[in-house]
Amino acid sequence: MQDNNLQQNEKDIKVLRTYTSDMVDAIRTDEASVIKIALAEKEKREQEELFKKAEGTNVSKILLIIGGVIFIVAAIIGSYYLIQKKKERETPAPISTGVQTFITYNADSYIDVTNATNVVELLNAIKQQENASTRLIKALFLTKKVNGVSEMITAKDFLSIIDSTAPGALTRSLPDKFLFGKYSNPTTNENDKSAMFLIFEISDYNQAYASMLEWEKTMLKDLFVLFDTKISETDNGIFEKPWKDIIINNKDTRVLYGGNGEVLLYYVFVNKNTLVITSGTEALKELISRIIVKNAQPL
Repeated sequence: MQDNNLQQNEKDIKVLRTYTSDMVDAIRTDEASVIKIALAEKEKREQEELFKKAEGTNVSKILLIIGGVIFIVAAIIGSYYLIQKKKERETPAPISTGVQTFITYNADSYIDVTNATNVVELLNAIKQQENASTRLIKALFLTKKVNGVSEMITAKDFLSIIDSTAPGALTRSLPDKFLFGKYSNPTTNENDKSAMFLIFEISDYNQAYASMLEWEKTMLKDLFVLFDTKISETDNGIFEKPWKDIIINNKDTRVLYGGNGEVLLYYVFVNKNTLVITSGTEALKELISRIIVKNAQPL
C-alpha cells in the first residue's frame, strides 16, 4: 500500500516539474521577443534620426529653397539686362516724328543756311553742325531766317544755292517739299558705309521724268561736291558718260558708273510723286523701302 502511494507521488512530481519547465521556457521566449522588439525599435529610431540629419531641418530646407529662387531670379534679371544692352548697341535710335516727311528717320539736325550762297558754303554749314555719325537715316533740315524767324528752305531754294543746272521744266514740277539727308551704316562694306541723299516731291511725273533724262548730262557736276563723290583720275570724260538702266528693289533705276565700275550716282522715281537721288546702293535700298512703308501706312 505504501509502495503504491510512493509511485503516485513520483508521478505527480514529474508532472509538476514539466509544467514549471514549460512556464520557464515560455517566459524566456517572451523575454527574448521583447528584447528583440526593443532592439528593433531602437535601431529604427536611430536610422530615422540619421535620415533626418541627412535631409536637414525644416529651416535649412526653407533657406535652401529661398536661395534657389533668388539665384534663378538674379539669373533672369541678368540675362534680360545683357539682352537689352545688346539691343541698344545694335538697334538704331528711336524713329523721330518731329517733322513729317517722305520717310521715317532715326535722327535729325536743323542747319541754318541763311548765309550760304553756293554749294561750298552750304557744305561748310552742314559740316559745322553735322559731326556725329548716326546709324541709318539722319534728316538734315535746311533752314533760313526770314524777318528773324527760321523756316525751311524750299526745293527751288536748294537748287538755287547749289547753282543747279536742272532744266526749268524740272524745277517747275517740284513743289516746295524736299528732304536732304545722310545714310550711315558702319556694318556694311566700305563703299556703302555712308551716302548723302535727296528726296523731291513731284507734281508732274511725265515732265519730271523727261527733264531728269536731260539733267543727266550735268547732274554729277551739280552734286558731286555736296555728295562728297570721289572721282578718280581714270574718270576722264566722266561727266559725258551715259547713264545705265538697272533694277533695284523692283524699281527701274538710272545709274552713272565711274571708270572702275564704281557707282557715282543713282536716281529713281519710287512712285509718280517721289524722286530719290543718292550715291550709295544700300542707301537707295533703304530709302526705297522706307518710302514704300510710309505710303502704305493708314492716314
